Amino acid sequence: MMQTMTVHRWCSIRAVGPALSVAALLALTAAAFAAAPAGISIEKPRMRFIIKERPAAGYFTLKNDGGTAVDLTGAASSACGMLMLHQSKEVNGVEKMLPVKDVKVPAHGSVSFAPGGFHLMCMQPQASMKVGADVPVTLKFGDGDSITAQFPVRGANSQ
Repeated sequence: MMQTMTVHRWCSIRAVGPALSVAALLALTAAAFAAAPAGISIEKPRMRFIIKERPAAGYFTLKNDGGTAVDLTGAASSACGMLMLHQSKEVNGVEKMLPVKDVKVPAHGSVSFAPGGFHLMCMQPQASMKVGADVPVTLKFGDGDSITAQFPVRGANSQ
């Protein structure tokens, strides 16, 4: 089926439905592969999943080979109802997991997200979160850049 779209009064363009779909798909694909900050890489990514009723945790090392510090400001995953930056801290003798606004990754340095420190907190794990699967995680930075990696899902006793 052919559609006609009018552009100004003096010009018309005929657009075929599938052509519009291809254009929309290309735009979405470009958005999904937003550039990572220069020199940023994710090493040893993994999600620790226990049961659906409990939050899962994301661990990895964020490496910055670039000459400028970067701020990690958020994370997202279709495998989580909500994915947040957290840090385990002892407060008045009690171990707590607290949300953090951002994590600075120094130039030519790295930050480890590991048990007992920084980690991703996956609230409301979705059906795709199961041991043996890989789930996509997108890390977001203060300059608007992002990087996406596949995080293998492991059980509670996996390192």
